Amino acid sequence: MLNYKVFFFCLLCGLFIVGCQTDSSPSASSTPDKDVDHDEEYNGLGVNAYFGDLHVHTSWSFDAFIYNTRTTPDDAYAYGKGEGINDFMGEKIRLNRPFDFMAVTDHSEYMGVMKQMIDPSHEFFNHEISQEVRSNDQNISREAFRKIGFTIARNEPIESLNLENIRKSTWERLVEAADKHYEPGKFTTFPAYEWTSSPGDSLGNTAFARNLHRNIIYKNSHVSSVPFSSFDSQNPEELWAWMDSERAAGIDLLAIPHNGNMSDGLMYALSQYEGKPITKEYAEMRMRNEPINEVVQIKGQSMSHPILSPNDEFSNFELFQYTFATTVPPPSKPQNSFVREAYQNGLKLKDEIGANPFKFGLIGSSDGHNSAGAVEEDNYFGKFGLRDGTAELRMNATGRFLSSKEMSAAGLAGVWASENTREAIFGAMQRKETFATSGTRIQLRLFAGADFESVNFDDDEWVAKAYESGVPMGGDIKATVKKPQFLVWAIKDVEGANLDRIQIIKAYLDEQGNPHEKIYNVAWSGDRQLSEDGSLDAVGSTVDVSEASFTNDIGAIELKAIWTDPDFDANRESMYYLRVLEIPTPRWSTYDAKALGIPVIDNIDATIQERAWSSPIWYTP
Repeated sequence: MLNYKVFFFCLLCGLFIVGCQTDSSPSASSTPDKDVDHDEEYNGLGVNAYFGDLHVHTSWSFDAFIYNTRTTPDDAYAYGKGEGINDFMGEKIRLNRPFDFMAVTDHSEYMGVMKQMIDPSHEFFNHEISQEVRSNDQNISREAFRKIGFTIARNEPIESLNLENIRKSTWERLVEAADKHYEPGKFTTFPAYEWTSSPGDSLGNTAFARNLHRNIIYKNSHVSSVPFSSFDSQNPEELWAWMDSERAAGIDLLAIPHNGNMSDGLMYALSQYEGKPITKEYAEMRMRNEPINEVVQIKGQSMSHPILSPNDEFSNFELFQYTFATTVPPPSKPQNSFVREAYQNGLKLKDEIGANPFKFGLIGSSDGHNSAGAVEEDNYFGKFGLRDGTAELRMNATGRFLSSKEMSAAGLAGVWASENTREAIFGAMQRKETFATSGTRIQLRLFAGADFESVNFDDDEWVAKAYESGVPMGGDIKATVKKPQFLVWAIKDVEGANLDRIQIIKAYLDEQGNPHEKIYNVAWSGDRQLSEDGSLDAVGSTVDVSEASFTNDIGAIELKAIWTDPDFDANRESMYYLRVLEIPTPRWSTYDAKALGIPVIDNIDATIQERAWSSPIWYTP
């Protein structure tokens, strides 16, 4: 019988109409449905918004190969550039719109090994387990996959498949692919891989392997000689120490954690890996190496959970980890698994130890294991290739752990950068001038400062003036600012749905040093009015579920405001980030149901409110 821990590991990896005015907002407005200039130029760091996917797997990943993915990094980059993949389940697939940047992040553990086992010219072709992998008897090949997967979950590599010279040569080919497809100014690629720590028994929990995965992104082709894998260590602190040593040798790199929602409370734990208390040194090392986190992807979002944020009407969004079948490993616990709670705990730790281990920015990506990265709801190709690459396979799957029906349609990484190059985009990630979306291409901005009186949204130079007068997302409010203003702006995806609202989400400490959160509606579409408690009526819906369609008869193209926190306490730690919501649209599963002429899936929402989250701005007294 398949070992559940191994099974979990394999699948875990990859398997505006009128203006608005509020008491606390001196200026808030929305723009009617009209043409909007998306290519504003000015002098500043974040001249343009660029969108990309920093988490894509090919057949060079063990868990992608077992679902019959046979595409290469070259195929994945061709897909990212909009050229498409010619033979995907017998058809050609392509993005509706190309990415601006991308990274193929095949797992460092057994990187390329499965593909090499079917290559007669490679030495692994004659390995004793290769014949089992290539067997036409599915029982034999599955058992071979199980054997290999078990060694990853137990962190006990098959040394004859973990040869350093093979790891090195395979990694060199992955770097070469990234360099080959790099087109400065048009399409930016990064050498990258995924470090796949999935601790279980080592921490006393034998129920299932828990996600501590990180994608390692290099600034350029000056890279490590060989990837640091979880076979070297499953401890993130040892990964960071290795990264520090690489950086000291002149190699620029960063790590991006993902799927905290499946970490069972480990990703944002309030202790070090071995259980010791968090120290200032630990916090500084973590933030030095992990300036951003991937918080939305095919396996759901890790931003918020209704158990942790019961008063947030929008926290129940694509909650993948609580849809697991009851006959297999239990769901990941939400505590210390979601970002908003981590942001609050980070403020408390900053107050206690003088450093914040959770002071990171945000991106989204896909984690697709079919070489096809982030897509829109109406252009979804699944995650696992052979298992869910068609509407029929996705909609008819029953009784499976990590059911395809419950997958999301991925996320996107957004950055504000001066140009589409490795240097500029990597720099944006380092300074956290980034944002995450659920797949839509919303653009959003957040600035904080003492005085935005000189900023006029009707002025073509308003963004340049905002940089001059304040700090952008990812930055820190100076302690001399006693009553900060927040400049917020969002514009719809030019090919997507109109906007519902912009919210500011605040985390803060009370006088006793305890963390809290509060959500403010600061700009919205239509003639809705805030209630006394600050709530706002729903925007409505134009979705026709039976036709899998919607109209932009409601909502706004652009929303913007200059807002002052009515509850600001200059003596307490706090932080702020944006959440921008679109009007409801059909979920990918509704498009699939329409295509197949069948009812929508029971117990899964037929509609979705796509959204984007900015990186935060922090205030320290």
